[in-house]
Amino acid sequence: MASSKKISDESLQKLCKAGTAKQPGSYARWYAYVSQELANAPQHDGGCGDFDYSIEQHLVKENRQDDLLRFAELKRRLYETSIVEKKDELLRFFAMMCYFRVNGVQKKITAERTRSESETDVKQLGSGDFAFLRHTPGGDSEKSPGFQQGFSPLRHIEPNHSHISRRESLAESISSNISSRSAVCRNLESRYSQHDLIREVIFAFNGIGGSVFKDDCGDGTFRISQKLEGSLRQHASHLAEIGTLNFKIRKIIDSVPHIGAPYCLTALVSAIRDQLHEFSRLITNLEAQLRQSSRESPMSLLQIRIITHQPKCHLQWLATVANECKDKKGGALLSTLHMLVQHGDPKVREWLTPLLTAASAPFYSILSEWLERGTLKDPHMEFFISADNETIVNNFWQRKYSLRESMRPSFISQAQANMVLTTGKSVAFLTQCCGKVPKDFKIPGLQEAIENCSDKLWEVDGALQVCIEVAHRDFSKEALVVMMQDGKLALHLQAMRRYMLLGSGDFIKSLMECAAEELNKKAGNLMTHTLTPKLETAIRSTNAQYEDEDVLNRLDVKLLYMCNEEYGWDIFSLQYCIDGPIAMIFPPEVKVKYLSLFNALWRAKRMEWLLSNMWRSQAISARELRKMTEIGPLIRELSVLISEMNQFMRQMQYYLLFECVECQWSLLQAAINQAASLDDIIQAHSKFLDNILKSCFLDEESQHLTLILRHIYNYILDVCKLEAEFDKLINTEFQRRKDLEKRYEQLEEASMYGITKDDEEKEKYALKRFSNAITKIQVTLVLNADGYRVWNRIIIIIQEMSESFSKIFF
Repeated sequence: MASSKKISDESLQKLCKAGTAKQPGSYARWYAYVSQELANAPQHDGGCGDFDYSIEQHLVKENRQDDLLRFAELKRRLYETSIVEKKDELLRFFAMMCYFRVNGVQKKITAERTRSESETDVKQLGSGDFAFLRHTPGGDSEKSPGFQQGFSPLRHIEPNHSHISRRESLAESISSNISSRSAVCRNLESRYSQHDLIREVIFAFNGIGGSVFKDDCGDGTFRISQKLEGSLRQHASHLAEIGTLNFKIRKIIDSVPHIGAPYCLTALVSAIRDQLHEFSRLITNLEAQLRQSSRESPMSLLQIRIITHQPKCHLQWLATVANECKDKKGGALLSTLHMLVQHGDPKVREWLTPLLTAASAPFYSILSEWLERGTLKDPHMEFFISADNETIVNNFWQRKYSLRESMRPSFISQAQANMVLTTGKSVAFLTQCCGKVPKDFKIPGLQEAIENCSDKLWEVDGALQVCIEVAHRDFSKEALVVMMQDGKLALHLQAMRRYMLLGSGDFIKSLMECAAEELNKKAGNLMTHTLTPKLETAIRSTNAQYEDEDVLNRLDVKLLYMCNEEYGWDIFSLQYCIDGPIAMIFPPEVKVKYLSLFNALWRAKRMEWLLSNMWRSQAISARELRKMTEIGPLIRELSVLISEMNQFMRQMQYYLLFECVECQWSLLQAAINQAASLDDIIQAHSKFLDNILKSCFLDEESQHLTLILRHIYNYILDVCKLEAEFDKLINTEFQRRKDLEKRYEQLEEASMYGITKDDEEKEKYALKRFSNAITKIQVTLVLNADGYRVWNRIIIIIQEMSESFSKIFF
């Protein structure tokens, strides 16, 4: 055991203590049995290479890459140190342990040891082959008499020649196996020297084929020569993958044009090239080491494999990035990169974070330009905000800029994107429409936050998020002040309520009276220039004359598209002309809503005005028509129907003007007073109009009520026509009778009494004709009254049902 070529007893004890650090009770057995095995093992002249080759093969076969790298580092330190002298015997010890672990001897010995657990004889415990190699903690090592008395375990072991001979044969088989493998390696090395193999490996790293690495297809996929076998072939195949990865990455990034490519993709390609330069530097270093090494002591493929282990992983991730991002741009590309960066391995994050930072630089440049100047310099449409340059000023806020959801990076939330959009729109409004923000304005801290880019940049408490929030608050407040003070938004909203929503009752009534004659004409005979003077007359005769001059200049007449058989009342409308900065509060769709509301309120107001005129006409002519007793029932029935209609329309007018318009107007004023940005005002104004449209039965869900009201209005118009016909009839009859009485008085004064037979026949015919006309009017009136009352009853039923459902469900 004390041979000079063997490991010393002291060193062997240290090794056994280190190997059983987690199993302190099994140290004695390890030491006793291993010392016997090494003492009886034959000498071997294969050198250290055979033993480390056996251990490396075992680690490669079990795919333990980290342990392989660790073993290579420890072996290098072992070669370099001068403290350890018996390096070959130390590696022989590890190789034997490795061999017996691979061949499953531990399981067999553990089972045999369990069966002999109650025995304390050390010789019997050693009857199985290497029973001490996998001794588990908590065993019965303390049961051995030698251990209890503190004696050396070697003194209590009786030699067993049969077991010793078996151990010797086993050791010889290990040595022969190692020798045969070494012979195979030496045979392969005779075909390809390590120097030539490594030279071809370096060529393969650059995508160049050779006699060992053959690139038949020219696509960077190498085919290993059949002459290379065993572990060398495995190493070569592993190293060939590196060249394939390098070739594919460069092929992808070279396909991106240098000019005209999206900015973020170009920046990413540049960052990948920089990281590939590091790999090229590694290849250059390997070439330099290859030139410095001699053919007698060259580098090995295993050393190259260990050196390029992490670079290969790095190239694999670069290939993944290049393949995933080659067809993407802008925010979509950043979303993909951000997803890849969110990896559990810190090394992967260290590799990919610079790529995300580099690719984000053009994105953040567009962002800062948008936030500080309100302009988009995005020729490749990479930003998550798009601009429509053809949009008119009236649609500046609603249609000019919008979110491009496909380009919104995954690390930017929807709320943050909306805030960025609103902030930039406020800056664009102040700059382009009002000229309030200087062109060289800089948001404090924005560039510093972007330059110090990190994963937490867009978090709630991140520096960039804080800058955006401050800019959003300041710019929104400034835009709101400009809109309210310079644009006089409150004044114009009030004017829209008074004239487009019929809030000024005296003006609307005066306008109807002034324009009635023109509006009673056919639509085709109506002209705008004939109605404009009527509008000016209505303004001068009412309190509208005291309005702001700017408001009166914007008020004008508008004629809608006409259809056949329509009258001026059907196509007449007012319009309020808006331009300048406040035009974006009243885009075309909002103006259409105002026109719809004006027509609905105007039609209802006209019905009330017609009924009021009819009631006044009936009240004036009531005294004069008392003598015509035959029309008394018809007058009473007509008066009752007019009163019912008048009552209904007054209730309708109260509902429309007060319940709908005025209540919603008070809510709009409260919202404007609490608004923090133009978006708040626009949303409140849009909600104001939508609620009024719904209350006035102009939405899609209330079309049945609109149809009912149209029928009722038609009955009111029919009654008006009937009343006009009746009024004309009775006035004609009343005048005829008055003329007849006057003639009788003249005859009586001339002492000519009596009437002729012809006069009597004429009188009878006139009375009969009048009676027939009255009967016809009465029948028509009854039909109109019945039809009106039916539709009126339907509205009442619908209202009662609505109230009942509201009580039940709400």
